[in-house]
Amino acid sequence: MKQLSIIIIIWLAALSLNAQSLTDAVRYSDVQTIGTARTAGVGGSFGAMGGDFGSLLINPAGLGDFRKSEFNFGIAINRIHNNSFIVRPGSDNPINNINDTNFNISNIGFVINRRPRSSNLITSNFAIGMTQTKNLSEEFQYTGATKGSITERFVELANGNDLNELDPFEGGVAYDAGAIFDTDSDLNYETDIYDTTTVVFKDQFVERSGKMNEFKFAWAGNISNVVNIGVSAAVPFVSYEENKTYKENMGPNAGTINPFNRLDYREYLSTSGFGLNFKAGATAKLGKLVRVGLAYHSPNWLRLQDDYSTEMQYEYFNTMDQNVTLNSESPEGRFNYLLKTTSKVVASAGTLFNFGELKGFVNADVEFQNYQAANFNFTINDNSSSTVDYEREVNDDINAELASALSVRLGAELAYKKFRARAGINGQGSPYSIDNNDFIRNTLSAGLGYRGDRFYIDFAAFSYSDVEGYYPYLVLTDGRNQLVNKEQNSFKAMITCGYKI
Repeated sequence: MKQLSIIIIIWLAALSLNAQSLTDAVRYSDVQTIGTARTAGVGGSFGAMGGDFGSLLINPAGLGDFRKSEFNFGIAINRIHNNSFIVRPGSDNPINNINDTNFNISNIGFVINRRPRSSNLITSNFAIGMTQTKNLSEEFQYTGATKGSITERFVELANGNDLNELDPFEGGVAYDAGAIFDTDSDLNYETDIYDTTTVVFKDQFVERSGKMNEFKFAWAGNISNVVNIGVSAAVPFVSYEENKTYKENMGPNAGTINPFNRLDYREYLSTSGFGLNFKAGATAKLGKLVRVGLAYHSPNWLRLQDDYSTEMQYEYFNTMDQNVTLNSESPEGRFNYLLKTTSKVVASAGTLFNFGELKGFVNADVEFQNYQAANFNFTINDNSSSTVDYEREVNDDINAELASALSVRLGAELAYKKFRARAGINGQGSPYSIDNNDFIRNTLSAGLGYRGDRFYIDFAAFSYSDVEGYYPYLVLTDGRNQLVNKEQNSFKAMITCGYKI
């Protein structure tokens, strides 16, 4: 329930369909340090190590440990299982289970190894490639009979406004469909579900799809086999789509609601964009066995565009007991804005071990990230006072509700001849101040690998669980919001193949 209270704060900040909020700031700041199957197998803990394309997501200095040029390619399968139900004391609403499976290209990259004649610079390596940094796809559904209706929200949004002032995406589309009306023409709108005790049957299906990919260029060098330095520049791409279908009806347990019969409300949102970031880091060998590393990740400077629309179908019985159905569609909305996500600092330490034919390493990464530094700019196309006020409100919410987070990753790899075995754990610190930097997600991972003279292949799998709260709509009256509990179990399997040239 503690995490549910966190998400309550998030959703209270989102008051309209296209409202940008601290939810978006967290969504696009919280990228995954997965990379290749090798780095995923050790829980993303690879900051002091090198020689793998996945290390570029953590510390680009690891590129300096490549001794041959290399091409690599990876795919991933994501399986997400969601259990969702309406939280309402004293009710017995069903739990809905939905599984969603999707495939992605997790990484593709090319490393060019160069060995300069300089006596100090052992390698001067370049890399180019693409890595998926976040999977945004999932589906969930809930059903149940509770007091309250989404028409309460539409009435609150409409009250005090003339017809030409109604929000065309919520209040306006509800009025055109007959879900709300103003019988006295006093700008105080009404609805067929007029009391606070009527039980309404609710059903909503939410489908989300999308990903964040990063196209990167990097360079790193090995100096005297003691110190590596590396830098990278990347263009992140965002693609996110959300379709929500919300329904209300009399339902088998809802009682008699007259004249209301049925309501369908559909919301569509598409977010797309691109940006820029860079990383810089160094690793050092302290003797033969100990390695340390330090890296800085700049924010993502993103330029995003939201496209959105709504539509409603409302069915009711008129005074002659005839069934009437009305339909309404909103215009196509579009909003362009800028988002600066948070920067990171990653400190790493690891040790190598060698027991004859059994070799390997243990690595630990500590990552610091200040989510309060995220910042929106809504005025790139509109400098009106309302837009400026809205921008200030959202950024103030980010500063008040988010905090700094400390995440810890620990991983190990064992090598026996040409075979590899890996395991890791990743504890992610909460970005919300209410959590006092507790871990909100613990990820367990494992992996296997085979290293030939030129060809290699790695497998990895990891899983984690999340508990979130979700609101289908928000009203101002205390106790009338419909809280949905969403329990997510995620499993991901990856394969990465590579060929050394």
